[in-house]
Amino acid sequence: MGDPGKVLSNRMIAWSAAGLVVVAVGVGWPLLAVYGLGLEAIRTVGTIVLGAGGAVGLLLAARRQQTAEQDLAEKRRDLAHKEHVQRHTEVDAAERRITELYAKAVEQLGSDKAPVRLGGLYALERLAQGTRSQRHTVIDVLCAYLRMPFEPAQTQEKHVRITAQRILAQHLRPGSDAFWPDTDLDLRGATLIEFRFERCRVRSALFTDAKFEGDADLGGTAFLERADFDGTTFTGSARFSAASFVNGARFRTARFQSNVRFRGTTFHGDARFTGTRFVANAWFGEAAFHGDVWFTQTHFEQDIRFDGAVFLGTARFHDATFTWPAGRRPKMFKRAWARPASHTHWPPDWAPLATADEPWPDSGGGWQRLRPVNEDEPPG
Repeated sequence: MGDPGKVLSNRMIAWSAAGLVVVAVGVGWPLLAVYGLGLEAIRTVGTIVLGAGGAVGLLLAARRQQTAEQDLAEKRRDLAHKEHVQRHTEVDAAERRITELYAKAVEQLGSDKAPVRLGGLYALERLAQGTRSQRHTVIDVLCAYLRMPFEPAQTQEKHVRITAQRILAQHLRPGSDAFWPDTDLDLRGATLIEFRFERCRVRSALFTDAKFEGDADLGGTAFLERADFDGTTFTGSARFSAASFVNGARFRTARFQSNVRFRGTTFHGDARFTGTRFVANAWFGEAAFHGDVWFTQTHFEQDIRFDGAVFLGTARFHDATFTWPAGRRPKMFKRAWARPASHTHWPPDWAPLATADEPWPDSGGGWQRLRPVNEDEPPG
């Protein structure tokens, strides 16, 4: 078979038609010579000639069909090419528009006027919400802005920074189309003002050496991977109640200058509070430590509570110091639960006591309750 895309040429059709005529004459002439000019002979010869003519007509029809099909194929190719070019043109135009919007917004953030900087923040937010591919870039820009040096006395800049924090927080709360999943925050060394980050969900968050001015609320927030608060300073109250640290939590050498709450917080991995200073009250009531926990060299200067807390791994309180009022000491581990662990070191005057009870249904046996060493029974 020939190439289906090749059209029959005029020369081919002419030669084919001539060949058919020659065949028809070559067949018809002997018939007339043999049978004479009788009606049947003439009819037979006529049929042969008409058949040859029909064959020539089929060749012409085939040529027209092939020509039409080729024209249609070329039109389709032209259309596909135009659509391809159009798509690339639209993509290029969209990318140029995104680049222009991003450049303009970043330029606004560098303005010496607070309203212009606010406009840059909102422009970046719209860009990230409308263009998924730009979200990580926008988040990195917002974090970089918050890491820049800042003096709390700058009232207008304080308002701009609180707006940047609010934009991040409202897009990191699941449950709406505005949620930005799989987010990594890098706020190392940042100064954060009245930080409201409750019920958020982030993949990782780096707050190393950050300073939280005013109250900070991170209650109910889920940290799916890394959560680093090493060296942070909280000048106001701090709330981590009902938060979830899926892959470990670091609060080494952190400083809490006011009350801090970790009530109901879940530490699925290791929790490290080595060298941390709790200047005011620290409450870990009903917290669940599924991994190992370090409170070594930690300073507790006021009331410290682990009432109802559950320790499933090793608990280390080596070299921890306590200056809480003596009357409150028996309440420190009230109703607290622990699994036996060979390397566990409890605070002074506290010891584990085996119990048949369990902290929650179907949690298995082998639990211990903590009690003051000068009591015969664990606190109720």
